[in-house]
Amino acid sequence: MPATDFTEIVGLNLPDHLSANEFLSLACEGMVGEDELRSFARAVFHSQEAEFAAYGLLLSRYPHEVPGGFFSFVSNELMSARQRLVHDLAPALGLSPDELRRAPRLEPVRRFTEFISWVAMHAGAAEAALVARTDFVLWCSSCAVLSDVLSGSGQVPEAAVDYVRASRETPPQVGDGVLEVIEYGRARDEPREWITRSAVHVEPTLRSWWRAVVTAE
Repeated sequence: MPATDFTEIVGLNLPDHLSANEFLSLACEGMVGEDELRSFARAVFHSQEAEFAAYGLLLSRYPHEVPGGFFSFVSNELMSARQRLVHDLAPALGLSPDELRRAPRLEPVRRFTEFISWVAMHAGAAEAALVARTDFVLWCSSCAVLSDVLSGSGQVPEAAVDYVRASRETPPQVGDGVLEVIEYGRARDEPREWITRSAVHVEPTLRSWWRAVVTAE
């Protein structure tokens, strides 16, 4: 079974995912302001903390250069996003890193962090890589549309537009890297049915994540 078949099994419906994104819908209506962006920043900050730990653990579990290189790349992308959040976005919204850390964690965000933590501890290399690829594709697709909407609104800080715009394209290393890690996993008898078992949960988890950002008080 070719590695590309596993990405097709996940079956991402990007138009459906985007149409269900309540934060994006609110932005299209011109109703995203600094309060909503602060909620977004808090949710991203909390999610990143779990992802840092998750991909660090995956790197330690799979130090081979193929999966290790992929998980190291993901970790570096996350750290770059964290630095942009802390140094650029947060100050523009009147937030400090300590305020972000102390902020209550939204329930759907907590469920996301628990999900990614489970993947880190229990998933095979190919399974975890497919989760990362699915997450990137959905996140970057949302950011691509959202950055266009926010840049045309004239109602949000430029730092917010820049932060979202920086994630508008899935890095090519993700597309190539996930296929290599799937081949690595299959060569080491990672069960075929396990490779897609976690990735199929990414879309509904992110859908709830975006909804929580909108409904947070």
